[in-house]
Amino acid sequence: MKKLLFALVALIFTSSLWCFSALAIGIGGYVDVSGGSGDAEWDSDFQSWDIDASAAAFGFVLDTAPMNERTFNYRLNAGVAAQNFEDDFGVEMEAGGIYAENIFGFALIRDENVRWWLGPLVRVGIYSGETDTFNTGGGTQQIDFDYAEIGFGAVTGVNFNINDRLILAPSIGFRHCVFAGTGEFNEYDGGVHYYWEEDITGEVTSVFANFAVLF
Repeated sequence: MKKLLFALVALIFTSSLWCFSALAIGIGGYVDVSGGSGDAEWDSDFQSWDIDASAAAFGFVLDTAPMNERTFNYRLNAGVAAQNFEDDFGVEMEAGGIYAENIFGFALIRDENVRWWLGPLVRVGIYSGETDTFNTGGGTQQIDFDYAEIGFGAVTGVNFNINDRLILAPSIGFRHCVFAGTGEFNEYDGGVHYYWEEDITGEVTSVFANFAVLF
């Protein structure tokens, strides 16, 4: 599953960047915040464990129909994200990476001043991070992560034409993302260093708010 997920991420991310260069009509920047929950498990686990998730991101946004040009619009958010996960035991993992979110919008209202749209989204990303150091009972442990994610969801937004050169474009929605990767364990017990690797998989459902400015 891990190799397949990384391949899908590479394919969709590459096609997203092609669209970024080929279809640019409205372009600008955005900030994005999200929060949710899910579960994850190691290969050696007999059952999954719950996680709380939060994230913040910023980057470039492209929209092929920011106002009343067409009923359909393609929007690309490509940026840098910081993700935070916390499990049932209070162990916290912080990660950073790059991602692309492909949004396919359909206008419900469109004129020269306001465009209200909604549609599905597809998200891919690649991240790395680490946990804090935590006690294991007899020693301490710390885990480094590398993982990829792919997600689906829905989003709705409203574009406000402030003037001929500025469009404010807030949106809200939800995402369901699955991720897979590898954790590198570093454990210190009685002065002895133990090291091993293990695969991890999981999923997170979150709600998000995005604020974009288009020029």
